[in-house]
This record gives sequence, C-alpha cells and structure tokens, in this order.
Amino acid sequence: MHNIDLNIDLHAIPQLSYEELRAYYDKLIGIPTTSTRKEYYIWRVTNKLQEMRFGGLDNKIRRMLENMDTTELFTPQKFVHGTEIIKQYKGATYKIRVVDGGFEMDGEVYKSLGGLAKLITGRKISGQEFFGVKSWVK
Repeated sequence: MHNIDLNIDLHAIPQLSYEELRAYYDKLIGIPTTSTRKEYYIWRVTNKLQEMRFGGLDNKIRRMLENMDTTELFTPQKFVHGTEIIKQYKGATYKIRVVDGGFEMDGEVYKSLGGLAKLITGRKISGQEFFGVKSWVK
C-alpha cells in the first residue's frame, strides 16, 4: 500500500473524478478490473476503507460464509415443478415454467422470478408481485 489517506471523508469519494477514483482503487485494492463504471469504484473504495478502518469479518464468520450451502437459496422450492405462469405485459405474452434450477422462459433458465421480471420490464421489481404469485408463496 503506497501512501493512502485512510482518513479521507467517505462523502467526498463520489465527488472524485473517474481517473482519481481509478487511481485510488489501484493503490488501495490493487486487483485488476475491467470495470468502466464510476459507481463500481465508489462502492469498492468506500467498502475497502470502511473495512480497513473498522475491521473486516472475523475468521469464524468468514469460514461460515465460505462453507455455507447456497444451493437452496436459488431453487424455487415453493413452486411445484412444471407449474406454468403466464404473464401479459405491454401487449406481449410471457410463458414461464418452473424447472430444476429455476424458471424457464424461451429455452433459457433463470434463477429467480425477479431476474425475469427485470429482463421483461427493464427495471428492478419483485418477481412474485410482477407475475402475480406473491400469494402462492408463504
């Protein structure tokens, strides 16, 4: 780490230019990235600074997260395999089917209804609400 000011005001970071942020990221984190989004660098730099100031995860929590079985987080356990959901939106009809590993639409499998809803609408939205299945899931 080369002369990095850890006392920089976190509120000042978004005001830095893209070039300044990229340079700060390179000094602070040093992991190559291909990102060209300023928001990415703001997020990474502020999080790294907070971690360095206040400490990161302790070893016990880090091991627990690394060993956590996440497969059940991504399976549609609350929907019966083969269930079809039909949604009309802006004049188009979308047919979704519950399959192993997620939800299928047009031959592609998606892990969540929220991801499908975002793909269809172009914005982040609750998949359960968009497809009208919120009452199915308890």
